[in-house]
Amino acid sequence: MPDWTISTSGTDPAPARAIAEETHLPLTRPTRVPGTYLMHGSDQARIAAAAQTALQADHRLVLLPAPPTGALPDGIAVRIDERRCRVDAHTGGDVRSGWDVAMFTSGSTGTPRGYGFTRLQLEQVTAWYEQIYQVTKDSILVTALPAAYNFTFVAGVLLAARLGARLHLSRSLPRVLHDAKQLASAADRLVVLANPVILDQAQATGPLPRHVLVDSGGAPLSTTAVMDYRNHGVDLREGYGLTETASLTHFDTDAGIASVGTVGVGMPSVRTVIDTDGGAPVVEVASPAIGIPLDPAEPVPGGRLRTADLGRLDDRGRLRLLGRIGDEQIGGLWPRDTLDVLGPFLRRRCALVRHHTGQATIRLLAEASAEYTTAIQCRAADALGISPDDVFVTSQGPTPLLHSVKLTRNQPR
Repeated sequence: MPDWTISTSGTDPAPARAIAEETHLPLTRPTRVPGTYLMHGSDQARIAAAAQTALQADHRLVLLPAPPTGALPDGIAVRIDERRCRVDAHTGGDVRSGWDVAMFTSGSTGTPRGYGFTRLQLEQVTAWYEQIYQVTKDSILVTALPAAYNFTFVAGVLLAARLGARLHLSRSLPRVLHDAKQLASAADRLVVLANPVILDQAQATGPLPRHVLVDSGGAPLSTTAVMDYRNHGVDLREGYGLTETASLTHFDTDAGIASVGTVGVGMPSVRTVIDTDGGAPVVEVASPAIGIPLDPAEPVPGGRLRTADLGRLDDRGRLRLLGRIGDEQIGGLWPRDTLDVLGPFLRRRCALVRHHTGQATIRLLAEASAEYTTAIQCRAADALGISPDDVFVTSQGPTPLLHSVKLTRNQPR
């Protein structure tokens, strides 16, 4: 595997192996009997470097959103922070075998759940990323997402290692687009791994060079927001994937007017089916990269996964996400339709929309003024055909984000 490098805001790129060896941990070296390492912490560069190095040394790896809890294997718990690394023996429980890397869901629908993947599956997904991003060893991948998050680890860490490219970890969410603009001249292709929360907080930079691509996953942006970025010189695309599918099943490679509001078509070998259940169009995907739940109490999905998302396929096979299981139509609109109705008010702000029992909740990242809140309520109520009293505008406020840097979900009242 070629050498790859890691940089952070204000630092020059350094070889990933050298950064991993700074931890002085045995996981950086092959052993006669490979170990199992459960990894978490706050030093994103060293976590990224140590995790990939451990995998390359044939160890088994668990990437944790927090200190070890839940269904986990026996192993060595490793906490990597800026000033120290802590190593403890971890006594786990009964978990499924047959995997090399385990990653965790965001926990938006409850406790984060672990899913395991083989090296072969992860190689398949990184090959897809290489194809859709059109990256080479001279490319740079930029993100402010945590290194242990599935999107960052697969599309950032493993892809950079596969190519011998550079992974740049922005030290703050507002800096991510500025870092991309400053680094663009050093790359033949630069890709920003983002999501709506990061883009909500990212400081505007004006147009980005034509060879810069912004991949926004994790939740839909309004069509207004997508077009606003594109009209201001930012090549922003939306993609889709779950932790259970190693972060990727769909991507908007078209980037045309007709594909705005969709996450594009499925990757090669991915098949998407909409199964109507109680009037709700549930998304099911078949993929060679579906993981197995670590918890033996959870059913194994096999080659086809029933997701918690609702969606619709257009005549070209592009997937439009409409909401989540538990959401319902109000006035003929799904939550995603409401998001698009609110797009001209939201502009580049992210929002999470829920529909339940004739009420709508719109969750913003930051507190909004009374005037703005009223405007959102009235516009949504008018589109949905309900009273403004049945539209609730909430905010994340001081509530911690999910480990995937997403808004927490809440049911309408």
